[in-house]
Amino acid sequence: MKKGVRYKKPPLVEALCEFRFQRTVTVPNIVLGKLYERIEKDFPTVETHRGFGVQAGKENLSPSIVMEERTRFISNDRTKLIQVGEGFLAANQLKPYKDYPSFRAFVKEVIDTYHEVAKPEGLQSIGLRYINRVEMKPDQSPDEVFNIGFTIPSNFQSSPDPFLLRMDFMYSTERDRLIVILATAQMQENSQKAITLDFDYRLVKPEEINGNLLEWMDEAHEKIEDAFHACLKESILYGYELEGE
Repeated sequence: MKKGVRYKKPPLVEALCEFRFQRTVTVPNIVLGKLYERIEKDFPTVETHRGFGVQAGKENLSPSIVMEERTRFISNDRTKLIQVGEGFLAANQLKPYKDYPSFRAFVKEVIDTYHEVAKPEGLQSIGLRYINRVEMKPDQSPDEVFNIGFTIPSNFQSSPDPFLLRMDFMYSTERDRLIVILATAQMQENSQKAITLDFDYRLVKPEEINGNLLEWMDEAHEKIEDAFHACLKESILYGYELEGE
């Protein structure tokens, strides 16, 4: 299966790109107000959420889990989100996902606007994530759908259900990390069983990209696309139907 193909029925449910910075020159509360002035027409709905996040450690300290507050700006059709926290920015695209150039343009517009408003300093990390829901037939086992995963010993009488499998891979001379997660997907109304195939590609050493955020994003997308095609059986990929066929 060649790269760059487009599917009529892609399994993608969400794509997102997130950025973390050490600080912003503009006060966080002012950032939210100025940003909303710029995007209100297309992202009129505002929600505030609290949750746990990972904060990078200072000097030789390990990352820590902290409580974070994020403000979400939601598009008119509720298919796009812009999330903002203290030193945090994310652009989320939900279904329908048109193609990578369109998503890249959305991310570029968001990060450019954020730079103008917040004036962030000290890039800590970037993450590009693609979350897929791979539906399966009732009698299919994971190894009939995926090339990646685990082998179940023959003395087990069935496939694991539920399950969660996480695999970490280093890329680009350990500058980047790809986290691949296979997990039992939550059942939806009138839906068949499915497995979540989650690709989370992260920049580990921000000093090595010299501020070229979108160039890194392009490279990350290429690595995720390669991984997606490698992880699924070819018969499953063709089941999503190629555009133009």
